[in-house]
Amino acid sequence: MHKNTFDVIIIGAGPAGSTCAIALQKSGLRVALIDKETFPRDKICGDAVSSVAKRILRQIDPVLEQSLLEFAPKSNIQQAKLYSPDFTTLEFSFTKVGHCIRRKDFDNWLFTHAINNTNITAIQDVKVNAVSTNSTQAVVELADGRVLTGKVLVGCDGAHSIVAKKLGNIKVDRKHYSGAVRQYYRNVKGLSGKALEVYFLKGFLPGYFWIFPLSDNEANVGFGMLSSVITEKKIDLKKSLHDIIHTIPEINDRFKDAEALEDIKGFGLPLGSKKYTISGERFMLCGDAASLIDPFSGEGIETAMESGKFAAEQIIKCYPNNNFSAKALHAYDERVYKKMWSNFKNHYYLQRILSNRVWLIRLLIKVGNIGWVNRKITKLFY
Repeated sequence: MHKNTFDVIIIGAGPAGSTCAIALQKSGLRVALIDKETFPRDKICGDAVSSVAKRILRQIDPVLEQSLLEFAPKSNIQQAKLYSPDFTTLEFSFTKVGHCIRRKDFDNWLFTHAINNTNITAIQDVKVNAVSTNSTQAVVELADGRVLTGKVLVGCDGAHSIVAKKLGNIKVDRKHYSGAVRQYYRNVKGLSGKALEVYFLKGFLPGYFWIFPLSDNEANVGFGMLSSVITEKKIDLKKSLHDIIHTIPEINDRFKDAEALEDIKGFGLPLGSKKYTISGERFMLCGDAASLIDPFSGEGIETAMESGKFAAEQIIKCYPNNNFSAKALHAYDERVYKKMWSNFKNHYYLQRILSNRVWLIRLLIKVGNIGWVNRKITKLFY
């Protein structure tokens, strides 16, 4: 077989792409795993890895879950704290422990496991110039001049996916897209190593500010908001994050002795509050490329991993008959949305209802201390 000919070509080696590759390791299929950067590399994110991610790893191979549990640079998340605009607090505990792991570390861990197989060929530090599919093959043109061919293409290349744009015809809809900024800090006062902190702040709604604990007394600090609101109100997210940290007394007191470890960085979040066609003739989309981020919590790692696993299982099912038609692959869309759409829809409505309603956020957090409500809110985050 020619060195540039594969059974499966995966573009993007983040959680979706690497999970897809891992789930294909025992299939015997030749897989190309392409990424525009070289690992380890940073990915701007909230860094929250829920317990669902461990369940997905366990389903593929229990050894993977154990390896993650033994992975040192992480915090163990056992609870969350929500703060209303008047700083009334709702605290709740998770039944299963999650983690906060820097994406530079987590993605590299996952990628390393993905390429630890002779059937997986890693192609790093090269951009994809063009993609196409026809009735017989998928074609990927790389910036270095190489042309790869395969039976099926999996687009795991994030919010600005070339596969989604060229083959899926998915365009940014600001009503179903969020913008966010992140900044790493060290020595934030009162940092709990086991709790996610989410703040709904007066003057910064509809959006939320977060402090997520990492290992080594570091924290992922950020602020996000729906893109349609950002555009309408001409909001500068970087300025907003700076103002929250430096002008709100309750927040500023915690950052007086903290050290910023980087400049503020921005990123986009394609939300799962709108259904798209996420497959077609000889291609599927996963993770951010398929707009599978939770509309309320902004969590996208677990959905990326699950969609990558689903894509691998669909490939294994279709391969014996070489049937990668749009009709055959549509079963992937159905499986993804059967699993995820109900949560996405409900969380989208909650996001819309809360919006700028300060009184309603206060009420939600107040009644959230009632047992059954507390359990419902828990499901929004982990």
